[in-house]
Parts: sequence; structure tokens; C-alpha cells
Amino acid sequence: MTMKTIALVIENSREYGRGLIRGIAAYGQQRRDWLLRLLRPHDLSAPGALDGYDGVIARIADRRTLRLLKDLAIPVVDVFGHFTQGELIRVETDGTRVGRIAADYFLGKGYTSFAFCGFAGTGYSDVRRDGFLARLREAGQDCAVYAQEEPPDGSVVFDERPVAPRDPSVLAAWLKSLTFPVAIFCANDLRAFQLLQLAHELGIDVPREAAILGTDNDTLLCTFSTPPLSSIDPNAYGVGYAAARLLQAAMDRPPRRKTRPSFRVNPGELYERTSTEHHPTTPAWFAEALVHIDRNLSRPIAPADVVAVTGKSSTAVEKRFRAAYGMSVGRYILALKMKEARRLLARGDLSVKEVSAKTGFNTQQYFCRAYRSYFGHPPSQQR
Repeated sequence: MTMKTIALVIENSREYGRGLIRGIAAYGQQRRDWLLRLLRPHDLSAPGALDGYDGVIARIADRRTLRLLKDLAIPVVDVFGHFTQGELIRVETDGTRVGRIAADYFLGKGYTSFAFCGFAGTGYSDVRRDGFLARLREAGQDCAVYAQEEPPDGSVVFDERPVAPRDPSVLAAWLKSLTFPVAIFCANDLRAFQLLQLAHELGIDVPREAAILGTDNDTLLCTFSTPPLSSIDPNAYGVGYAAARLLQAAMDRPPRRKTRPSFRVNPGELYERTSTEHHPTTPAWFAEALVHIDRNLSRPIAPADVVAVTGKSSTAVEKRFRAAYGMSVGRYILALKMKEARRLLARGDLSVKEVSAKTGFNTQQYFCRAYRSYFGHPPSQQR
């Protein structure tokens, strides 16, 4: 067996980079003829740095790295997606879909004021922005956009620390100018983390005044921020696996086309944490009731439980739910559970029994009866 040596120019200090490496490694282990070597961008400057390598998978965040890699005689796969022109094979998360997931999430919560904050001039950020704005336009909504140019460099990708924005005063002024309560979607968790810090310094309440959503689902940034940060999983593992598969194809048979479209991988789930745990509605007790339902959707929850947290009478609570949603408290809870069950079933990796447990039903039989009654077909048909 002839072994192939693959250079990975990918950071391993953040969740996204580690996810890419896991996906690449999974493919390599299946083939059993790949040797992976982890490099940093400055390693490429040494003469003959890539001699003996058969292929490269890299996050190309600056023109210097691009120049070093684009004219190599071996295949190169870019998994950053900033430089969209040229002959490199590119694999990335479907940023348009990421943006639409974020928009649908905030629209479902009832927001009417929206904002996007990313790194203007960066490929992946601009695509996520455009997907977010397009979905909002379909819903008849406008969106404020942070348009300060901030193209990437190596520090954005390879710096282990959550670096400060290049011009905090401009970003702070933009944040203060928004119409509250506002739903803010950020191009990645680093930008969302920066906004959380600025909001704290400015006395802006997150999530009641500003709900902030990131992308990457980075464990350190999301769970150790204050408050914990909601985020969309970009499916870095899937991107890494697809990149490895395409690199192998290019090593087996070099592509004939000089320019290629990016290969896009579907993102993963949206993970809700405290930074978006709010509904922009009044009175305050009603917003708290909605948050209580969201928090307990995976458990058995009855209308009486919701009434108890409001401190109001059951009549008042039922009246408010019917005015807002045209349905009773119990029906509202069931609707959310059924929507979540349908989403989980559509993923295809969970059994009906597992979906039943994740949506708070005491038995699988009860879940199946409720699902059939609500949708008109059994959950097995949905899968």
C-alpha cells in the first residue's frame, strides 16, 4: 500500500478547526493510506516545506498563504471560503442556509427589529449575511447591517484568544444605534462574543434588549460567555469529511476545469442558550411564560405548570395565549413539541423512541398517538 501524506493547514485551538480535523481524520482512517501532518501558515515559508506531500487541506485566510498554495503541483482544498476566484477546490458550510436558519429562528420568536454583525469583505460572513437578509425580506422585514470593512487575516483564524474588534468604538456606536428589542445574528461566535462584551459595557441587557446569536457552536466562547451564547453548528465535521473526499478524488484524477464552484455542506443544529432566551412581547409575565415553555420542551409540561410561573390566574393566562396565538396554552405547548419532533425525525439519525423522549412524552405510544392526531400520519412516515 502506497501511503499519501496530507498537509493540514488548520488551527486546532477552536471548535471549528477541531471539527474539520475530526472529519478529515475520519475519512483518512477509512482509507488507511493517509498520513496527516498539521502545519501552521508560517511553516509554509520554508523552502521545500511541502516537498513529499501529496495534497493539502487549508483554511486560506490571507493572500500570502493563497500565493504559496495556489501554484503547487499537488491538489489543494480550501476550507475557509474567503477567496472565491481561482482554481482551488473549495468546500464550506452552506452560508445561505445558515443565514436563513437564523432568520427563521428570530421570526418565530416574534421579533420585528433585526441586525447582522459580521466581518464585511470576508466571503463566509457576506454569504451568511445575504442569506439572513434575503429571508427577512421575504417576511417583509428590514435589517441593520454592520458594514465596517474588516477583511480577514491569520489572527482571525489562528489566534487562540478572543481578540477585540479592530475598532471597538465604531462597533459600540452601531450597537447603540439599533432599535430595541433587537435580534442580532453574528457571522461567527467570535463576533457574537465581542458584541456580548460591548453590550455589558454599555448597559444593554442580553437577551431582553438584544438577543445575540452566533455561528460555530464553539464550546469555550459559547458556554463561558456571560450570558451563555446561542449558536448555529456549521457542521465542521461534514465540511472536513467532504474536503478529504474531494482531495482524494483530485489526487486520483486531477480535475480538468480551471474554475470550480464551492462545494457546500448543510449546517447542523441551532443550539439555544441564554443569549437569545427571550420573547419580545408584553406583558413581562407572558414573555417569561414563553421562555419557561422553551426551557422545558424536552420534559412533560402541563398548562398548570405555565400558569404557576406567571403568578396570574389560569383565566388570564389562557386569555393572553388565545389573543397572541389563537390557541390554548395546552395547544401551544403541543404545537411546539410537534414542530420539534418533526424536525428531529427529519434528521434521520434518531429512532421514534428517542424523539419521543427528547420531546417530553412519557411513553412512545402516547407520542405516536399525539403525532398521528396532529399531522395525520405516524412519525415513522415522517422519517
